[in-house]
Amino acid sequence: MTIRYSIFLLAFLILSCKDKPKPAVVSVPRPTVSTDGVRITFPDAAMIRAFATQPAKPEAIRTDFAAPGHVAAMVLRSSESPAERLVLFDDPDLSDNYTAILQHRINIQTQRGNLDRVKDLQAHGAASGKEVIEAQTQLANEQAAIISDEATLKLAGFDPEALRRAQPNTILVVCEIPENQLGSIKKGLPCTLSFASFPNEKFTGRIDDVNDFVDNTTRQIKLRIAVSNPDGRLKAGMFATVQFGVTEGKFLTISRDAVVTVQGQDYVFVKTGPQAVERRSVQLGQQRDDRIVVLNGLRENESVVVSNVLQLKGLSFGY
Repeated sequence: MTIRYSIFLLAFLILSCKDKPKPAVVSVPRPTVSTDGVRITFPDAAMIRAFATQPAKPEAIRTDFAAPGHVAAMVLRSSESPAERLVLFDDPDLSDNYTAILQHRINIQTQRGNLDRVKDLQAHGAASGKEVIEAQTQLANEQAAIISDEATLKLAGFDPEALRRAQPNTILVVCEIPENQLGSIKKGLPCTLSFASFPNEKFTGRIDDVNDFVDNTTRQIKLRIAVSNPDGRLKAGMFATVQFGVTEGKFLTISRDAVVTVQGQDYVFVKTGPQAVERRSVQLGQQRDDRIVVLNGLRENESVVVSNVLQLKGLSFGY
């Protein structure tokens, strides 16, 4: 009886297992990422809800405005010609340009005198029209050559005429600031500089010149800052941090939690549609509490992701 009952129970269990339906395998939808990793599209609105956003908004904040720079030149008095300035650049090519400019000036004066002399000779029948044309050509060549060398110095942040008037025993620091900070900067503005070689000292300077153009790639503009250097401690090539004082105004800010950094570049993720996110490269300013200033890369009221940002980083960059 016991054996018969056991057989019956085993048969019942086998039949029960056959009749029990297997659970269906459900595939979990995944976000779609563009080839370059810039755009991420989610399959449904429920999935994107995990990535909360906040608008990028302007705030009235006080911030220290600083920029990196370097001592690009030293100005000394020439021992041979006290009226002239001896300028020592950290870039030998700029030294060549400045020397060429000085030589062109001498040549232009010489060629102008020569042209006046030849014209006078022609007026008295002692020179031909061909000689006048040759003298005019030589003068024009020198004038064209000096324009080329002056343009090279301008691109590096130097005004050749200002160099000739610069005070001896002065260093000239060149730094770059973002285009959108130009409104708070003007010629003659005082600033404070610190140097890695003298970490416990502050040096006072003033903005000597603001360049005439903005770099098309970096959207930065060069400033030249003059700093008195009577004891000669500051040398060409030294690195500096230039502090422009405290400025107050409206700056576009985002939460610090929104920022990820990859290989030295800062990024945020912007919600561009109901189920779409876009990676955006940004240039950041100073941080105040949990907010950070955005100098470039965002527009006001764009929706910036502030939660689960590391997941988006992994999707975007593939890790």
